[in-house]
Amino acid sequence: MVTGFLLAEDAAVKNRFSNLTVSDNRNNSRKVQVFYRYPEGETEKDYPFITIENISLVHATNRQHSEMFYYYNSTTSASATGANVLNYYPSEMTTADLAEEVPEGGYLKTDSFLPVDLMYQIVTYCRSAIHDRQLTAKILRDVVPFRRGYITVDADGTSRRFDLLGWTNNDVLDNEAGYRKRIFRKVYTIRMNAEITTSSLIDVKQVSTIIGNIQSANNSVDPVTSTFSEDF
Repeated sequence: MVTGFLLAEDAAVKNRFSNLTVSDNRNNSRKVQVFYRYPEGETEKDYPFITIENISLVHATNRQHSEMFYYYNSTTSASATGANVLNYYPSEMTTADLAEEVPEGGYLKTDSFLPVDLMYQIVTYCRSAIHDRQLTAKILRDVVPFRRGYITVDADGTSRRFDLLGWTNNDVLDNEAGYRKRIFRKVYTIRMNAEITTSSLIDVKQVSTIIGNIQSANNSVDPVTSTFSEDF
């Protein structure tokens, strides 16, 4: 499993577009390869294929909130809610991973996360109009539908918004075929919610006993449980 900011998100996107197939009169199930970049070598290309590229990252100020500390301890459950309850560590740790890290009787503490939006450009390449139509139909129906788009990131066990923002037809002539053949291309622009950690996880202990004294104006010391004197 790939962990780390951007690495985990890229892996999730690739996994989402993997296992797509097309069919024709010569092959009932032709697997569609997925690349993080446009394949350079001729031997790498096996149409149809898909490329993934991260094209932008912006601070999602509409999801930013006041600074606070997040805490996790061994009694925290995945369903626990609260403004400062820590259930995962973005792009790196699930609830189960946190349970392995927390010290016995203690807590894990970290600063609140920075929300960002990641923009991805997904391009499909086909030499056949039939393959192009099949891929378009499967992607728009099953992979990135216009409504209720989401994606699971295995690294932290979260389900994120995965919104299709745009779809463009962008066919080109194949220069490797002397510009006599067309490459059918579709370009998808997708936005994924993400978070950046702003501090490491640290171990903290829970306070078990409070011992204190209150000093009155006449310099006498009273236990905190005593009644205040009139001249205090």
